[in-house]
Amino acid sequence: MTGDDNHAWLDRRDYLKYVGATGVGGTLAGCTSGGGSNEDGETTTSDEETETEGADGGDGGDPSTFVVGMSSKASTLDVHSATRRPENTIVSAINETLFRLDEDTEPVPHLASDYSRNDDATEFTFQLEEGVTFHDGSTFDAEIAKWSYERFLENSPNSYLLGPVDTIEATGDYELTITMEDSYPLLPRYLTNWSTAFVSKAAVEEHGDDYGQATAVGTGPYQFDTWERGTGVTVTKFEEYDWGPEFAENQGPGKADAFEFRLLPEATTLLQELTNGDVHGSSYVTLSDVEQVESSNNTELLRKEYTRPGYLAMNVQKEPTDDVRVRRAINHAIQKQPVIDAALGGEGYPIWSIVPSIAVNGLSEDRSKELGEQYDPEKARSLLEEAGWTNSSEGETRSKNGEDLELTFYAFTIPRYAQMGKVVAPMLGEVGINANLEVLEAGTLYNNLESGNHHLTTMAYGGNWATNALEPILKGENTATEGGTNYSLWQNDEFDELLKTGKTHPDAEKRDEAMVDAQELVLEEVPVAPICAFNKVYGYKSDIEGIDNWTEHEWWPDQEWLNRLEFDA
Repeated sequence: MTGDDNHAWLDRRDYLKYVGATGVGGTLAGCTSGGGSNEDGETTTSDEETETEGADGGDGGDPSTFVVGMSSKASTLDVHSATRRPENTIVSAINETLFRLDEDTEPVPHLASDYSRNDDATEFTFQLEEGVTFHDGSTFDAEIAKWSYERFLENSPNSYLLGPVDTIEATGDYELTITMEDSYPLLPRYLTNWSTAFVSKAAVEEHGDDYGQATAVGTGPYQFDTWERGTGVTVTKFEEYDWGPEFAENQGPGKADAFEFRLLPEATTLLQELTNGDVHGSSYVTLSDVEQVESSNNTELLRKEYTRPGYLAMNVQKEPTDDVRVRRAINHAIQKQPVIDAALGGEGYPIWSIVPSIAVNGLSEDRSKELGEQYDPEKARSLLEEAGWTNSSEGETRSKNGEDLELTFYAFTIPRYAQMGKVVAPMLGEVGINANLEVLEAGTLYNNLESGNHHLTTMAYGGNWATNALEPILKGENTATEGGTNYSLWQNDEFDELLKTGKTHPDAEKRDEAMVDAQELVLEEVPVAPICAFNKVYGYKSDIEGIDNWTEHEWWPDQEWLNRLEFDA
């Protein structure tokens, strides 16, 4: 899928103006002896062609540490507080969920041995696996599972995943019963989400507010070891682990002695460390660097067309983006392919709905194009005129009642998001919108978004199903001002009710219809400007074999926990 909305391509001068305006189960031959150093949505090395001493059965040979290159740092290792991909990359090795997605992307019991539900999906009973322990030696049982889910509901921005939960009860030593106020047939699916993972009650009680900073304790194949701020996090093998899922090649323990998640915020440094350094694998390769990874003699690269959307969140509560005509004009002013080329190095594809068509229950591409905003700068200008924003000549900033049409536009410092903003801002200028772009580091960015200071922000957030793509991005109760990830601050009761139907109706056909209607309502109200979806890529040392076992999974980019379990060191 290439090309932009109407295949109305920019010529080279216009394009330059926009850009310039601004394992699994294999041999881990590249492991270093004793350690080494992404979404909105994210590589491996040794010294040139040589390998580190002890990496391939030479002197030492053990221990082995697999170094993961990361471009963004984690802010917490408390799975119940985290929402971002850097945290997921790390804690998915430490903490585990009740269910896993199998090779057919169906939820199957993991820390549960079995489960049942009543006919209307308002009561679920889970039989928990016995013999599972946390890294601190405490036992995983029904009381701890109940406590952990209640903590998740109290603390996590993703607490909506448990939907209309009524009660959570330990109905036996290893039996957990969850009742819902409404039908919730998708519960097992949502219990595969990493943020619902279990944490040790003993560790939380011991460390209090320092939990997630001083330590993180789960039941996963790797346990927390060290966190060097500004450098990275190291986790080490949990020798007692033997409860990996049946569909995994390895049930445990992990085969590498340790994983080091090394922070390399500069894209050029990460690239160098991947192609000529100490990093062994990374899914954080900047998409504009893909060609260099592919052309290196030291590295290989895998790619997958993915469901994570890149978009502009538009603050619907702040003038002038509270006017749907202005929001439509912004959509019409954006030509997608130049953004994909400049921000993603061509490693993406255009979208017209916030839920990409390849997602489960996503609108078809034809329907999305029919209802979505096509690139049409003349229509953008007409809409702005209709909204009262005029100018004397094309290209000048428009004004209304003596005020210029100026927008506060934020972008994250991660290169793809920063470049997205740098390409989009002059496109808006072409139709008379002065978008004042500020590229901010994470803390400042999110503080400003939570305060509602923005008109626009570049963002990437989504999921593989329409339900879990739409809910964090646009559900009313998830607004950023309330600590959520709805940066459009859009609140629409009809949309929220459609989401509820899409999650809770016992009839699958009715759920599907509701999700279609929800997406069409978003296209009508335009709280977001969909631009593109990213390819997911994974760069790794050429010496590493057996990657296919992990990446055969339909949604392998989200299954990094499987990568941790199955790499053979």
